Amino acid sequence: MSLSASTFRIHRWLGWLVGLQVLIWVAGGVVFSLVPFTSWVKGGDTVKPPSVVLPAGWAERVTSTLQSAASRADVVGIAAVATPQGPALRVSYQAGQDTVIVPADGTVWTPPDAAAVRRFAISLYQGWGTVTSVERLSKVPPRLGIVAETGGRGDVWRVGFDDALATRIYLNGQTGEFVTSRNEAWIWYDFFWRLHIMDYAGGEDFNGTLLRIASVTAFGLIVAGVILAVLAARRRWRVLHKAARNA
Repeated sequence: MSLSASTFRIHRWLGWLVGLQVLIWVAGGVVFSLVPFTSWVKGGDTVKPPSVVLPAGWAERVTSTLQSAASRADVVGIAAVATPQGPALRVSYQAGQDTVIVPADGTVWTPPDAAAVRRFAISLYQGWGTVTSVERLSKVPPRLGIVAETGGRGDVWRVGFDDALATRIYLNGQTGEFVTSRNEAWIWYDFFWRLHIMDYAGGEDFNGTLLRIASVTAFGLIVAGVILAVLAARRRWRVLHKAARNA
């Protein structure tokens, strides 16, 4: 079998093996280049994550409550957070024990209800839409089969808005802290990203086995194509050269 015939067969079979994935890579590249990342995918034009500004004199107001919370178990961290009740301190413990929220104004902490969550989400929202739903979810169902909006995190409040991208704001189910914002642009971007890197579970491993195999196979497809192009050019040159000599 000639080199040309062998290379053609290799090229054809490699094309069948990686053709669909190459198409997905190209389609993903088109999506990544055309969809505005910061304003659409990240929701920069519609959602502003909360900033925490502790009120004057907060230390005196929370000292006793904070000391009581610190005595419950081994503390691993204290952080200032924004909640539907206002600025607060989150006390975290070892061994997976539930965190304690200490409001910075010295009041008693009250877990947020749907009305408080709604008000807090509206304060973060910068778009023109209105609230369409407020619901607490123990598990966020996947989108398009493989897209996890909250990375598998459960017990969250989801506040939906009726803007063009169907913006959704996710808040911690227990404390009401901002978790993330999502929209349809993010869903499709993440969908093509997972297909692009061939990580259909976590969507973060861009050096997985499937991607390595597909990349090497695609490289072989290109090499075979280059060889075929060179052989075709050589045959064409020989035909032209022979025609010139016989003229």
